[in-house]
Amino acid sequence: MYLSREEELSKLLNLIDSIEHNIIKIKELIDYNNIYNKKSLNNKTIKLIENINLQIKENKESINELKFPFLLFIVGSGNYGKSTLINILLNQETVKTGDLPNTWKLDLFIKSELEKLQITYEDERTVTKNLKEGNKLLKKEECKFKESKRKVAKMVNEYKSLNNRDIKILKKYKKEQEEKYLYKSKIIQIKYFIKKSGILDEFIIVDTPGLNQNLIKDTVNRMKSYYVKADGVIWLVDAQNLVSRESNKIIEEINEMDELGTEEKNKIVVINKMDIIRNTDSDNVCKVKKRACELYENKFKDIVFISAREGLEGIIKNDSNLIKKSNIDTVFKSIDDNFSKVAKEKQISSKYKNIDIMKENIIREINDYKRCLYKDVSTYNEVEFQLEEKTKNLKIYIVTYLEDLKNKHYLSKYDLDNLNKSIIDLEKICSLKLEQIYNFLYLKSNLNKTFNIKKINTEIYFSKSKYLIFDFNKFYKTQNQNTNQMENILNKLTSKNLNNQSYDESLIKNIVSKNLNNLSKEIIIILDEKIEMIKKSINEIKEKSFENTYLEYKNVKLNIEFLNNIESIFIKMR
Repeated sequence: MYLSREEELSKLLNLIDSIEHNIIKIKELIDYNNIYNKKSLNNKTIKLIENINLQIKENKESINELKFPFLLFIVGSGNYGKSTLINILLNQETVKTGDLPNTWKLDLFIKSELEKLQITYEDERTVTKNLKEGNKLLKKEECKFKESKRKVAKMVNEYKSLNNRDIKILKKYKKEQEEKYLYKSKIIQIKYFIKKSGILDEFIIVDTPGLNQNLIKDTVNRMKSYYVKADGVIWLVDAQNLVSRESNKIIEEINEMDELGTEEKNKIVVINKMDIIRNTDSDNVCKVKKRACELYENKFKDIVFISAREGLEGIIKNDSNLIKKSNIDTVFKSIDDNFSKVAKEKQISSKYKNIDIMKENIIREINDYKRCLYKDVSTYNEVEFQLEEKTKNLKIYIVTYLEDLKNKHYLSKYDLDNLNKSIIDLEKICSLKLEQIYNFLYLKSNLNKTFNIKKINTEIYFSKSKYLIFDFNKFYKTQNQNTNQMENILNKLTSKNLNNQSYDESLIKNIVSKNLNNLSKEIIIILDEKIEMIKKSINEIKEKSFENTYLEYKNVKLNIEFLNNIESIFIKMR
């Protein structure tokens, strides 16, 4: 069993509010409006939020239906007493029981603090008037109808006076004249907003035109639409017709209306005018009840026998005996048992079913989102690790390479040319390795493949270093001032064939070693600078790509926390 509609409404709205609170918190973690306005629909957090918001909106609209009254649909052929029954339900004489009210429009009765009439025409135009002005307008329409009806009646009587007394011919003639001259109002619906409480606290009453009337298409479509949406249906039947051919026609009408919806309607049948049956012959009451059970027992939730005339008279005169005699209280009880309670359980149950569907959808979407997020968080961290690892390995390779160069002997110009070539080779290797590292991590960091950051130049240059050029001339001039022996040494150094020459190598080794040390330091500095540039670029790509795909990386933990809160809210829900 559920609580009252008000309590269940509060419960469900609190659940929705809790979810929305966490969604707002997630929005605060990202630049939601900016990203959304840029139509960055590849952002997975935005997609998740929008999907959740859409489901929340749909369910919120559905849940808020608990605020509104149920729909009570009253149907039956004309002159069966629908207007009288509605006045009883409203506990006041709101609807006048005349020729017009139930033959050409739908009447809806809605509780409102401000009393008014809302009139809808067949062109969908609506006009709102106060009760006095609205009733005045309807009175004019009624007069037009009655005047046209008198005209048709006069024509039928004149036709009849010409000795055309055949009933079939007369009916056909009357129908033809009605189609030509009977006034058809362009008003198709009236909404009565009235202050009266009672049944209107729970229901909006829909009073329909008589099924035996010629109705315009718009009125018929509206009537069918309300029937499908109705939470309860009262079929009003004239007790006098139960033993006539009319009873079969009523069954056909019931079957026709029931075919409109996809599910069986909660409906009761009210057999009216039992006072007439009772007053003619008391034995007929049993016959009518027996016949009603035979016809309707399997089609309705309840069968109620009343006198609407006695009921309304009893209400107007405040005569409890007359009200009791009319059996009208049974109608209210049947409405409560078969419509109010059933509709409440059905309505609230449907809201929880919708919430369950939303729960499954949202939890599935959150889990899918978190799987992608965790995977990309792992990629984010891998990029950082691989960036450090790969640049570190490259640096070790270069340092080792330079150490190997230092350990070689450079005693001729030929050796020094080879040194220069080795440095150029190192430069090419280093540039290629940096490009490979950068391209690999650039692709890996760019989670959102539509996101584009301009690549940096990864080429590196250290072959133009001043320490790579061994200035023999300068060295020669410096040493020539001191000794002729040095000139011989230098001459030997310029030769490619030193195999059998002996001289003092220490001076040359020291100079080359010093230059190589300086060159190595310079190469490491250049390499470190380029690595820092690459790190900065990769980190920028990584950060911006992650933010464009999800949100700022620093907010991941909070984001997960709020998503977990949403899941917990659903899990705790009964």
